[in-house]
Amino acid sequence: MKLKKNLILLTALFLMQAFLAMAQEAPARERRFPDQSGQRPDRSGQRFDPQQMNERYFARIKETLAVGDDEWEVLKPKIEKVRAAQMNAQRMGGMGRRQPGASADVSPVQKAVQELQTVLANKDATPRDISAKLSVLREARKNNEKELSEARKELRELLTQKQEAQLVMMGLLD
Repeated sequence: MKLKKNLILLTALFLMQAFLAMAQEAPARERRFPDQSGQRPDRSGQRFDPQQMNERYFARIKETLAVGDDEWEVLKPKIEKVRAAQMNAQRMGGMGRRQPGASADVSPVQKAVQELQTVLANKDATPRDISAKLSVLREARKNNEKELSEARKELRELLTQKQEAQLVMMGLLD
């Protein structure tokens, strides 16, 4: 009888402790996501802002290249063009999450990937259907590579040797 009573008491204490732990967890979750905006805070506790991240990225490039405002106004559009072509080459259709505030535009590569995924998901798809969509994807990737190559060439023409080397190190040029 005493053993049964101790076992019931031990179980009750365990359940109470679990309940208290869960109750304490809820406010921590609310502190992390108080406004329910869906945005996750970064490591410093601030909300992720893609536009702000972009601005910091370009400010870092401008500082690394050691250019003035006038020169930057010429270089920035070329850098943006290279970066956009790189991102189009790296994205995989519906396989990634779109960040809040990101453009809703779908590149030809993304569109081709999504169309191929749709065909592959169709159990009645014929090899001819798959082959056609695969050809479209390959062509879109080839066109994007041409765009990237041309954008890099245009940017390279405006850079000093040191600036080119810095952008190669940053992964914008090859």
